[in-house]
Amino acid sequence: MTRLVLPIRTFAGMTRLSAILGPEQRRKLAIKLGTRIVTAGRAAGLDVIVVTPDPGVGQWASDIGVRVAHDPGSGLDDACTATVASSTGPWIVAHADLPLVTAQSLTTVNSALDSQPVLAPSRDGGTNVVAGRGAFPFAYGPGSFARHLSLVPDAAVIVRPELAIDLDTEAEYRALTSSGVLVAAS
Repeated sequence: MTRLVLPIRTFAGMTRLSAILGPEQRRKLAIKLGTRIVTAGRAAGLDVIVVTPDPGVGQWASDIGVRVAHDPGSGLDDACTATVASSTGPWIVAHADLPLVTAQSLTTVNSALDSQPVLAPSRDGGTNVVAGRGAFPFAYGPGSFARHLSLVPDAAVIVRPELAIDLDTEAEYRALTSSGVLVAAS
């Protein structure tokens, strides 16, 4: 069974939205987005695991029946590297701020993974989804998609709105709430 790895540093994040959302609103939004991808992963038949250094995130994951792996807090690359190294089969690493993610989009990634690594870029040049088997040279940060693709040039690239649209900016939040895709945080 393919493992879906969700690195979630904290629910107190999403600080780029702090100009329009208070701390409690951002926390509720992060939980809502995390729950959405867990639900999509389960519906796609994936083995979901949350990687976090935060006890509150760990408790949330345990409460909804998701296994938790400890993130030592040394960065996203290290957390993902350690978690996929412990996987005995295929894995998908996806970020938890994907408001449009669906079981079908995760199934598409999983199906493409049969023959090669998979990358799904974000709209701003980052990497929202990485999938593979065994070790992978994670290189997150601004412009990570180009780095990942240069490190794994044989990767299948999947460009789908459900995987490309992440919730990082005020403009994205406003567009998603005004279109009705996302209910405004209260």
